[in-house]
Amino acid sequence: MPEPIPMRRELRLESSPQDLWPLLSNTNRFNKALGLPAMTRDGGSGFTRPVSARFFGMRLSWNELPFEWVEGRFYNSVREFDSGPIARFEGGMEFTPDGRGTTVKMNSTFTPRSALGTFLVKYITGRKAINDAEGLVRAIDRSIQAAGHEPFPVRRVRSEPREHSLKLKCDALHKAPVDQRVADRLVSFLRNAYDDQLSRMRPYELADLWGFDRCKTLKVFLHAVKVGLLDLNWEVLCPNCGSPKETIEHLKDLRGTAHCPSCGIEYGVNMDQGVELRFTVSASVRPVETAIFCVGNPSAASFALAQLIVEPHEPRVVELDLKAESYILRELGCRKFMWLRPSPEAPSTLNMDLPKCEGGCEIRFKPGTVKLIIQPGTERMLVRVEKESWREKAATACAVTALQEFRDLFSSEVLAPGVEIAVKNIAVLFSDLKDSTALYERIGDATAYAVVRDHFEYMFAKIAEQDGAVVKTIGDAVMAVFPHAAPALEAALEIQEHVAELNARLKPRPAVVIKLGVHIGPVIAINANGVLDYFGTTVNVGARVQNESRGGDVVVTQAVVSDAAACQCVAGHPVTTEDFEIKLKGLSDSFMLRRLIPKIPV
Repeated sequence: MPEPIPMRRELRLESSPQDLWPLLSNTNRFNKALGLPAMTRDGGSGFTRPVSARFFGMRLSWNELPFEWVEGRFYNSVREFDSGPIARFEGGMEFTPDGRGTTVKMNSTFTPRSALGTFLVKYITGRKAINDAEGLVRAIDRSIQAAGHEPFPVRRVRSEPREHSLKLKCDALHKAPVDQRVADRLVSFLRNAYDDQLSRMRPYELADLWGFDRCKTLKVFLHAVKVGLLDLNWEVLCPNCGSPKETIEHLKDLRGTAHCPSCGIEYGVNMDQGVELRFTVSASVRPVETAIFCVGNPSAASFALAQLIVEPHEPRVVELDLKAESYILRELGCRKFMWLRPSPEAPSTLNMDLPKCEGGCEIRFKPGTVKLIIQPGTERMLVRVEKESWREKAATACAVTALQEFRDLFSSEVLAPGVEIAVKNIAVLFSDLKDSTALYERIGDATAYAVVRDHFEYMFAKIAEQDGAVVKTIGDAVMAVFPHAAPALEAALEIQEHVAELNARLKPRPAVVIKLGVHIGPVIAINANGVLDYFGTTVNVGARVQNESRGGDVVVTQAVVSDAAACQCVAGHPVTTEDFEIKLKGLSDSFMLRRLIPKIPV
């Protein structure tokens, strides 16, 4: 076999590595801009990925090794071809700060399979490829300097919007009860963003980028689906590598288990980490190109600070700039991982022995430049250092379905009958009217029903204000859910603090006294007569805790009391507290409860 042929370019650019990295590491967009053909991943599982594409009328197939990268420093990829004039290709870029700019080293090595391959690399294909890549890199650098924002100076990475359809649907969105600033920003994004940005959009991620409230942004996206600007899909994520492994259009298509071929694992699906709602621009508004031009694409895992191959019996050493936040060192292909937690007193050199780690262990590091010595196993490993905070930017099925806006707009979005999906943590609020039976006897059914109806409107509004959702009413009682304890507690305290306003509207009918209880914990989501409902011990405890309310107060469990955000919520309200222990009806264990008694303003 002929000798490998290296091709190198060293470029001095004006832009910083921080500005260049998001663009040059987006190899999917970069390859498309170069005019390379779309690729197909041909199934398979394990360490390498079988891929194919058509070049100059000839179909080539290869095994692609996982990309290696360290954010802002380098990326590298390897392809091993099954046939054709090239046997192997290795290429990537290195980024080195250089004064106010960056030195970028473009590295490509072609291993020909034959004399024809040598000729093509030296005089045609290889030379053209690196010349075209250099030209695009320099154009991107010039665009960054000229525009001062994320520019990709090649028109073919964008499709054209269908302006008439876009205008009609934008007008409908602006009539919806949404934040108009967010709506304007979304419309601008749909018109001007690159094709790859408009597929599988994450609303929380975009909200952070645009500087808007996450929940308000999600509501705009939901209404945009309703008017036809966007399509929604549910992504089933692998708990190990975090990649979407299945895309479904409706919750009724969700099943309790899934498979990740890359990691080689079967796993149970849960709604608060394993299922995420993402959005794609409607083809009626802008038909975008969704083909894949690079299956590795470091930007597709932008939450990963580094991804590295660790060969058997050979430690891998890497230096990373770690901030004062939590990270996860994870081996893809199995469930071994380590938590990296910041501590000023911790060392800056860490010995990471993943093969011996069982069930996740915790290691402290000193924020700054940290040297990781990753110990090998008996087989080749692919490891990642991930920012733990990336999962917080997911609009999970748990959070979305606990939003009243979603239940109102998409009432048909429920699980299939008989399917049970775990939710690891959700807050439940139960309410009841004190002495409601006597109320019916005293003022008659019709008048009492009007009181209950008006009380429901009040309750529903207060719950929706805190981005919760009413699951059901039972008589004059309400069951509502929230993704976290803090908004559930905020809603409960708001209800009690402002109940005088409700009673003022009820006059001359009798005033109401509301009993409230809040609990948080794991539940099971089910389809109950066409409605997304929840059952389990958490639900039972929440209902029993409400029974301990005297009316005008809020009774919460120890799980709520120990939630840091919920404690901050209580600190913002003038309340007196009363702790007590009690056995709840139908439950064997005793529970420590806290009664919160708001000081009602006069």
